[in-house]
Amino acid sequence: MSGGRYGHGKCPERQCLPVVLWPEQDRLLWEAACAPTSILEDSGGELTHLAPISRRKTAKGWGRFITHLRFNDPASLTEPVAARITLKQVRGYVRRLEEIGNSTSTVLCRLQELIDAARILAPDEAFGFINRISSHIRARHRPARPKTNRVMADEVATLAFDLMEAADAMSGTERAVQYRDGFILLLLVHLPLRRKNFTALTLGESLVSRQNQWFVTLTPAQTKTHVHFEAALHPNLVPWLETYLAEHRPVLMTRVGRWKVDPGERLWISSHGSPMTEIAIYDRISRQTTSAFAENISPHRFRDIAASTIASHAPEYIHAAAPLLGHTTLRTTEKYYRQARAQEGQKRYVSTLEQIRRKANG
Repeated sequence: MSGGRYGHGKCPERQCLPVVLWPEQDRLLWEAACAPTSILEDSGGELTHLAPISRRKTAKGWGRFITHLRFNDPASLTEPVAARITLKQVRGYVRRLEEIGNSTSTVLCRLQELIDAARILAPDEAFGFINRISSHIRARHRPARPKTNRVMADEVATLAFDLMEAADAMSGTERAVQYRDGFILLLLVHLPLRRKNFTALTLGESLVSRQNQWFVTLTPAQTKTHVHFEAALHPNLVPWLETYLAEHRPVLMTRVGRWKVDPGERLWISSHGSPMTEIAIYDRISRQTTSAFAENISPHRFRDIAASTIASHAPEYIHAAAPLLGHTTLRTTEKYYRQARAQEGQKRYVSTLEQIRRKANG
């Protein structure tokens, strides 16, 4: 088994204990926070405004902290919640997370989950020291896998067109899958949605035709930032979309595989006739990009590629990338502008050095 001493399946400490296995006092407090309440009640219902995925994330973080205590200080699990979240305990938690190989990104996420849970389970206590610990970790943070966007959007678009055009020489399911993969890349490079939204695109709901124009429209409940999103598909994409809908999607719809599930009006259909999952989308994109560029480009990387391409080739429009990517602030987007400017500065510096050398040798 790979992964070293603390690889997958080798370290029970990595388990995020589910809510049903929490200490009773923790579980009751959590369930009360998740239950709807009247505005006249003083407590409870604190989590009802959050999306289910956000609740699960916080619950997993608290479950991970409980697992740490089970292994390192089991007696503390009978104490009140506030008594367990001490400076000593949190420092020990961080130390242990690092010992078993977690990156600083993971540690920071765990600390954020911990303080989010603490505010719910012990609302009358102050846990500012957790933020101070996070600040120290953030100061020495190094990404586990630095992003290097060597591939630009136009290169991915070229790959997409090549795949769809090559599908003409194929037949049956192979032809439909090849075309589908190409159109997935083409649509994602033009409209880099988050993977969850991209996977769930549904005809007549999130992908709609109005007055001879196609739109992707997402409700606040569907977006990460809880704001309405709508974008018109560029006219150049429409013929490729309509060809997929008229010729290739129907072929995939007729397939009956082992895991057949009615796809309804979902846009992306698998080779066994079911709606594609997020993992399936990820795998197909990774396979095609790795084959073409010798680099695995994940669906999320398309968002980075979009921002980098705009910053490099049209920096005056960099602020337009924020609404395109669904960012609520410009801070996230502007880092790509700075990166592009730094690359340009480096190129100019090298060019200047070469000019000086030529003059010196001339």
